Amino acid sequence: MSGNTLRGTPGRNQARGNVPFANSPAAGSNIPRPVLDTQPSETSSSVSASRQKQSKRDEAIRRKMENDLSKKKHLTSRARHTRKAPPGTVLALKPSQALQIKPATTVSEAAQLMAAKREDCVLVTDDDDRIAGIFTAKDLAFRVVGAGHKAANVTIAEIMTKNPLCARTDTSATDALDLMVRKGFRHLPVMDENQDISGVLDITKCFYDAMEKLERAYSSSRKLYDALEGVHSELGSTQPQQIIQYVEALRSKMSGPTLETVLNGIPPTTVSVRTSVKEAAALMKENHTTAVLVQDQGAITGIFTSKDVVLRVIAPGLDPANCSVVRVMTPHPDFAPMDMTIQAALRKMHGKFSRDEDVLLDLG
Repeated sequence: MSGNTLRGTPGRNQARGNVPFANSPAAGSNIPRPVLDTQPSETSSSVSASRQKQSKRDEAIRRKMENDLSKKKHLTSRARHTRKAPPGTVLALKPSQALQIKPATTVSEAAQLMAAKREDCVLVTDDDDRIAGIFTAKDLAFRVVGAGHKAANVTIAEIMTKNPLCARTDTSATDALDLMVRKGFRHLPVMDENQDISGVLDITKCFYDAMEKLERAYSSSRKLYDALEGVHSELGSTQPQQIIQYVEALRSKMSGPTLETVLNGIPPTTVSVRTSVKEAAALMKENHTTAVLVQDQGAITGIFTSKDVVLRVIAPGLDPANCSVVRVMTPHPDFAPMDMTIQAALRKMHGKFSRDEDVLLDLG
């Protein structure tokens, strides 16, 4: 234990590994491009229909999983936290209620739970309801499907990340976020002083919440700036310098770096429409990425992610070895230009899809 950060289960030495963020090389040096059609209206209609069809299939899976889980109430519980959030602490970041499962739960059961509850992370608890491990969609893709294991025959205890780092409820929000960035964690469990589970932080949700607050502040300040601009025009008075500096500072923070600044020049991992889910997951593991681009005749036709492995493959009981990615990919993903700001790209992903892998870069 160090400061206000602690391990979930005392006495264990395993730590969560660093999560690499680099994309991986693809065969050849050319990056596949999206299909360009000369009839954009027809293309747009086709894309919309494809996505709607996939969305309906996803919702059907979730409804079935929810119905099945209602018959297995012993399978899971959610940690509840009702205490007030002291300003500046982890609780002020509004950790989500954590899904909890037991180590003996099978991976397929965990996938069904994650699909039904729209989560990509569950906490594993022991008989005393203390944190014993953490299990994510990435773990399922890398350690189960990518390794060739059968999800129905593997328990969570065998592949979970044991003894995860946890934050305490009185840990400062800044320290918790700094830890997540330094370690490459997307999820961070939160425990109270009695080591009871209080919730789990998702760094992407924290960013979206902060982004919305910043945008609201900028909008309000901009209105004040415009109002003062009107006074200046009518009365000839000068603009208060503090207001100008504040609005400009907000605008600068909101613009931020562009997508080009985080690219490393390495092409993304690609698979063909005929690649099996098992092979795609193995490539994800090999190349340290949670998404692969699906191409057909040299053009990008879809994207397939670790979340898709959970929702569209393992939860409904498909065989990863005999299921091709074209059946379970997200068709016709959006592309982002390299000069788009990182914030704008994340806003686009969050607002349009509520997921984090559906917008690609236009590397042309």
